[in-house]
Amino acid sequence: MEIAYLDTSALVKRYHREEHSDIIDKIFERFTIAISELSIVEFVSALRRKVDERVIGQKGMSYVLIKFQEDLANFIILKFDSNVISNAVEFVMKYRLKTLDSLQLSFAMKLKEYDPLFVSFDRKLLNSAKLEGFRVLDI
Repeated sequence: MEIAYLDTSALVKRYHREEHSDIIDKIFERFTIAISELSIVEFVSALRRKVDERVIGQKGMSYVLIKFQEDLANFIILKFDSNVISNAVEFVMKYRLKTLDSLQLSFAMKLKEYDPLFVSFDRKLLNSAKLEGFRVLDI
């Protein structure tokens, strides 16, 4: 099975129905999912914001967090290391990416030899990933 690397903007769409959630559902059916350790924290933060903004309730957040925790066992979870940091610094300079976006691209580089599909809903990040030779989700 092929690998798809999802940044947090894509991951959230699996657990909260919104525009493009159907695309993410199809990716989950066809690919092994890879995420970064960073995405775990960003995901919880995004859910917390949705509660604070009254987009979802506390019970909804609890349900989603349980489901997410269960799903983590099936994901490839990429860990922080010194290469992630040095590559991220390079991507900030090279593509003028924001900190978290540069880290996401840097984590994906760990999978480069497997030719993963890079999935994000951030146009600048997708363009940068494409310049680094990734196949990207065209949105």
